[in-house]
Amino acid sequence: MEQRSAAYHRAAAARARKLREEATTPWLKEHLENTITQHEQIAAEIERASEPDRDAAASAEGETAALSDETPGR
Repeated sequence: MEQRSAAYHRAAAARARKLREEATTPWLKEHLENTITQHEQIAAEIERASEPDRDAAASAEGETAALSDETPGR
């Protein structure tokens, strides 16, 4: 399966929104709404997966602070 960026999925959702504005049948409007939702969810998942792990960053900061509080030679 080809990997796409979050920007790709956001753009696809935007294209579907424009099409939905011009859609004339309830079925097509619902189909486009589902497409928009799907692309937005995928984009959010990609963005979450690409963010650094906040827990690991907080843990590393805590360890650094604890080490800096220690006085050498004690």
